[in-house]
Parts: sequence; C-alpha cells; structure tokens
Amino acid sequence: MPTLAEQIIPRRKLLLMLCETVLFMAVVLIGTSVEPLTTKSFTLLSWSSDLLRGLLTSFTIAVICQASLSYNDLYDWKTAQNRAELAHRLAHAAFYALVMLGFLSMVTHSVFFLPGLDNIHSETWKLIVLVGIAFGGVFAFRHGFHWFFYKWRFGERVVVVGSSVEAQQLARMVLDSPMSGFEMLGIIEEPGQPPLPQGPGDPPLVGSLDNLRQLCRDEDISRVVVALRERRGKVPVDRLLECRMDGVQVEEREAMYERLTGKLSVESMRPSYLIYGRGFTKDPLTMVMKRVLDILTATIGLSVSLPICILTAIAIKLTSRGPVFFCQERCGQDGAPFKVIKFRTMRTDAEKESGPVWAQKNDSRVTAIGRFLRLSRIDEIPQFLNILSGRMSFVGPRPERPHFVAQLQDAIPFYPLRHTVKPGLTGWAQVRHPYGASIEDAQEKLRYDLYYIKNMSLLFDLNIILRTVDVILHRKGSR
Repeated sequence: MPTLAEQIIPRRKLLLMLCETVLFMAVVLIGTSVEPLTTKSFTLLSWSSDLLRGLLTSFTIAVICQASLSYNDLYDWKTAQNRAELAHRLAHAAFYALVMLGFLSMVTHSVFFLPGLDNIHSETWKLIVLVGIAFGGVFAFRHGFHWFFYKWRFGERVVVVGSSVEAQQLARMVLDSPMSGFEMLGIIEEPGQPPLPQGPGDPPLVGSLDNLRQLCRDEDISRVVVALRERRGKVPVDRLLECRMDGVQVEEREAMYERLTGKLSVESMRPSYLIYGRGFTKDPLTMVMKRVLDILTATIGLSVSLPICILTAIAIKLTSRGPVFFCQERCGQDGAPFKVIKFRTMRTDAEKESGPVWAQKNDSRVTAIGRFLRLSRIDEIPQFLNILSGRMSFVGPRPERPHFVAQLQDAIPFYPLRHTVKPGLTGWAQVRHPYGASIEDAQEKLRYDLYYIKNMSLLFDLNIILRTVDVILHRKGSR
C-alpha cells in the first residue's frame, strides 16, 4: 500500500535533498577553513565547540539555499529536467538565497559563525563566492545524480498487467515520474482482450501472462501492478501468486496511482478498495492534536493579521458600497450547514440575476480591491473565527455551498465522503489543484480530498500548511 511519506517526499527526492544539504555545508565550511579564503588557523579534524557552531551555521546556510531552490520549483522534476530552465532557475535561486543571507547577517550579528573566518561580517564577500560555487556544484551534481539512476537502474522495476486504458495511462505516469523511484519495464496484455494501441512514447509490450514469473526473474522486477480490463473471473490468480511467492510485490492499479499522484482514482475505484484498504482511521490522539493545531494557528493568525484586517476593512468601505464582511451558507461536517465569514470581494448584487454560480477567471463581479484580496488570500482571514468555533479546521476539504453539493452528489461518485471531516481553510486539494469552477474540477478536487481523509495526520497537515505558504507567495489558484 502507498504510504504518506512517499507522497510528501519520495525516496529519490529525499536522497537528492540530503546530498545537496551536504554539498552546501561542505563548500561553506571547508571553503572558509582552507587557503586561500581562511583568515584564522583552524583544523576540521578535531572536535570543538567552534566546529559545532560552524556546522550549525553551514547547515542554516544550506537550509536557506534549499528553501530558495524549493521556492523556484527546483525540487519539482518536471520543472528542473530542462537544462536551460535548470540554469535559469538556479541563477534566480542563488540571488534569492544571497539576499536572505545578507538580510540575516545584518539583522542577527551573532547567529553566523564560521571557525575559519576571523570576522564573518567583514568577510561577507567570501561567503557570497562560496555560495555561488555551491550553486554551480548543484548544477553539475544534478546531472550526475540523474545520470547515475538512469544508467544503473537504481529503482524498483515495475511491470503492469492489463489491456485497459487505465493500464496504459498508469505506465505512462511511471515513465513521467522518474523521481518516484520506479522504473517502468512495460505492459503485459491480458489474453482474450483487444490489443492496446501503440504510439510514440507508449510503454512497450513485454510479454504474456504465461511467462510473467520468468520475466520477473530475468528482469529483476520488484513490483507487479494489476490493471485488468475485465476482472470478473479473469484475474490470473495462479500467475500472480507465483510472483508473490518469489518475493515480488503485487498490488492493484489504484494503489500505484495513489502513490504517484497523491489522489484517489474515484472514477474507476471500486468501493472494496476503500472498505478493505488501509487508511481512513480517525485516531483520537490525532484528532486532539489536529484541534490543538487549529486553535494555535487561528489564534496566532488573528493576532498577527489584526492591522491588516483594519486596513482591509477601511479599503473595502472606501472603494465599494456594502458591508465589510460577506457571510454565506456552506456544508460542514456530516453535511451540517454553517456560515462562512470572509471579507467582501464582490458587488453586493453579484448573484441578483444569475443565482448561485461558480466564480470564474477575471470575474466581472469582483471589485478592484477584491481582486487583490483574493490573490493575496487576505479575504480568508475572518475564517479563523470559524476555526476557533470548531465549525472548520485549518486543514480539510474546501466547504462548498449546498446548492452545488446537491448537484455534485448526483454527478460524482463518493462525493458525500468529503463531508466526513470538518472543512478547512486550506487543504490538499487547494494546494495541488487550481480553483474549481466546474463539475470536472470538483471531481479532480475530490480525488485529493479523499486522499487527505484517507491519510489524515498531523505531519500531513503541517506539510499542507507549508505548501499553502508557497501557493500564497506564488499567487496560485485564486479567482
């Protein structure tokens, strides 16, 4: 079964991040401790308090540099695989990292300490040079890192069994996700089914069910994924059992899909996958910790944002007629209705003629100040009150209007399951998918919502909160 850790940070991505942490630390610490940049006699081979402080400083610098890499999407394989794009984004990341380091150096004089420098503040240029060298090292290291894994097939080799469209789509997903740690060998077709169409870039057909066991032995297959077109009485139990007895992992298509995408395949998923599979456990300790996190984040959020709220209220009153706040009925846990509170971003007569409709891109009903409030997510701040009252959680599925819920429950399978937890100010669907404005978007978000409910934990909530900060900084997904 897929694990949450594999979705939050795949093993190969984790290894890349750890290697780059060591690279940044080594360049900074060693570079300032040897000629020609060192100005203070120091040896790295003897343990001392100065060495410990130097390690902590170099680790802090590494974290800042990697935060800049992450901000520029350089831990997203699809973004970073283009060599020209990699160099361009690395240059931006280096600039941002140096700005942050310069700011911290000026504000916190006693934080940075490198044992090989007599006065780090008067020798800042050396740190700038070394950070630049480290980013150049990252550029070279990444090419070597990916070459190594492709050359030596350092990953789980996978074969897909099935002649369905879903089997072919899944195989393409594995091919398109090299950072996941899986290597796709190909597809084994079902007997008695129409052949799969083969086009450029499609996964190859590698044999038949009769030689599945031998294929797994010859090609060192670690995992067989079953995605049959016809299941009733056609599951090749004997062939799969032979592979399982040889130590090969056998799993359903839905499990691999969930692992690769961080969502559930609601359109093709059978109820038995939800009923018998792991997950959907609401551990009492987890729920208590989640509530504590809600209270802390809402209290801190309201306290810190109070000046912004006052300025926002004044701006709304000066730029448009109507109330400062906007209240609307939404569906909460178990479908119970409640009122969400936001800063008003639309005209007061926005739905006078049209009735309830989804917000559209460049919506003409949004006021001038409202557009900025939506992009910056400032309009959501009053919802901290709903979190404190217990009607919402900080992390959870987005609360939807009853009018749309009635439509979506009829059109989308498993849709009512998203109401088994409290709705959230942010959520897995909100950080992974743009604003939903159609039934298709609602179905896509449901895939993410069910994945969140299935894997709900404090660690997952913290990960979503960090991703939410990135979404706000990049102004993604708002309308």
